Amino acid sequence: MRRGKLLAGCIAACMCLAATAQDGTYYKWTDASGTVHFSASPPPGHKAETLTLEGQGSEQAAPAPPASVAEPTPQLEEAQAAYRKQACDAARNDLAVLEKNRMVVSGNSPDAATKLDAEQRNQAKLRTRHRITQFCETETKP
Repeated sequence: MRRGKLLAGCIAACMCLAATAQDGTYYKWTDASGTVHFSASPPPGHKAETLTLEGQGSEQAAPAPPASVAEPTPQLEEAQAAYRKQACDAARNDLAVLEKNRMVVSGNSPDAATKLDAEQRNQAKLRTRHRITQFCETETKP
């Protein structure tokens, strides 16, 4: 029973301290090695800048206004279309290589050429087909 009251008292004290910790005066200073410090008490033997913080109490900050959505420029749309075409062509080429069971180069070095086993090849085909679906869309946007 005593522990319960003690624990409840400690929790209440911590909550009160946390509520008042928002407001206050803090100090900012730079030591000899150039490190910037912040503390609630002024540093002994150093010149410090005084910072005063005011808590919001029970008030809440106003939400940030929504970011405006800019219309894409013709240059951006052109660059995106070129990227999709390049990615589509690369994915179709990769699928053709995978379907012919050719040697696949992993990494950036031809010395690292490896032949995929059946499971690895099937997984690579699935990923490549997904890329084709993603980049080779033939739909027209309304």
